[in-house]
Amino acid sequence: MIHKFREVIASSGYLTDVEVSEDIVVGRARVLAAQADVWVNVDPELEDGEELDATALLRGIDRILGVSPTQWGLIIDQIVGEIEAAVGDEPVQETTSLRSELVLKSVVVFAAATLLRFEAPRQFPDSWIHAQLDEQLALDDLAVDAREVDAETVPFNTVDEPLDHFSGEDNEQRES
Repeated sequence: MIHKFREVIASSGYLTDVEVSEDIVVGRARVLAAQADVWVNVDPELEDGEELDATALLRGIDRILGVSPTQWGLIIDQIVGEIEAAVGDEPVQETTSLRSELVLKSVVVFAAATLLRFEAPRQFPDSWIHAQLDEQLALDDLAVDAREVDAETVPFNTVDEPLDHFSGEDNEQRES
């Protein structure tokens, strides 16, 4: 079923480089109002035996890709307003306007919602800003989440062990 839906999306012309990844359809598109080329994930959120609502998902794709510059400005206003209200009077190190720094990186389309992922490299260098929009593209939820980093954790028992580890000393030699 998901492969047939992939064909529907590919033939719609909304997305390019359309593929199936697990149970979602992924492709590239341009959000003109945001001046951004992004990955678009279309997630039918299918439960066992549930029918895929291709019409609702295609409407969701059309809605976000065709958002007007005016409505996009309102979405950005809501996001910036929520974040600034949450920060309050806390001192900030970065004086760049969040509005000018937000960069749309990806979109997830569900039948009844759209999730936008932004980066703001100066104000939130280690975080993603996730904004969930309802069917009318009004802000429904907002979160600033830490970016996941794939890093190996290496435990050390003494102060000298990190130096040995990074200078190439054999791990087995330390343990003996």
